[in-house]
Amino acid sequence: MSRVVLITGSSAGLGAAIAREVVRRGLATAMVLVARRADRLDALAEELRRSTPGLEIATIAADLAEADACARVAREAVERFGGVDVLINNAGLGLPTLFADAPPGDLDRQLAVNLRAPILLTRHLVDSLTSRRGTVINIGSAITCVANSALGVYGATKAGLAYWNDATRRELARDGVTVCLVEPGPIGTDFSDAFRALAPDGARPHPVVETPSGWMTAEVGDVARRVVGLIERPRRRLSVLRRMVWPFRAMGALARAFPALGDWFVIRVFGVDRASGSSGKV
Repeated sequence: MSRVVLITGSSAGLGAAIAREVVRRGLATAMVLVARRADRLDALAEELRRSTPGLEIATIAADLAEADACARVAREAVERFGGVDVLINNAGLGLPTLFADAPPGDLDRQLAVNLRAPILLTRHLVDSLTSRRGTVINIGSAITCVANSALGVYGATKAGLAYWNDATRRELARDGVTVCLVEPGPIGTDFSDAFRALAPDGARPHPVVETPSGWMTAEVGDVARRVVGLIERPRRRLSVLRRMVWPFRAMGALARAFPALGDWFVIRVFGVDRASGSSGKV
């Protein structure tokens, strides 16, 4: 069948892995790859074309934090292919500093990329998705289960995304549109490297910048396979890896039941001494 798949944040990491998996499974006749780095997008598009002759690919270099970016991406996708069947809102931005150290402009950018962009891009494409009885897949985070002092704004954007995801799923179900949320735990990508690169000079160290140990980290190809599987077998919510997400959920439930204990645990494990800049990790 003819299917157009649009993936944001697709120049590297999970987004690129999702694009490769879509092509490997033959789930798209056309793709729209969106990210800021045009050179990486073009390299990935060429790789995919070589592996699947006849596959049509449009690359759109766009900074989704910009006010008109989502409207432009939607317009170019519809003009090129007539519409979109699958929208994967994967683009995300982490910040390597504590909330009190983050420049306000960086916080505004994080809110725009992580929350505003998925909402507006979906809105601009909703007519296309409805007419094609399409699918929206939103990449959230397991961090929303626990209010983590080291990832306050990031977690807030992902919590907002989860709320909007569920509300939109219920609204659009009557129109035949499927909306899915993916809650990944830590993934082995270059996210941490990009994370560090954003740190301003002299900023205190972020206690969770480093990639977690291997046993805690999902392999990016495995996560991509599970995400792409939602195109053919949709689910309301997918936790990846479950062995990492469920402990987050258990900690969150405990913190809600015993707020003082939750405060003590998060401050003790993830807190940073503002005077020394040292992490409170045990």
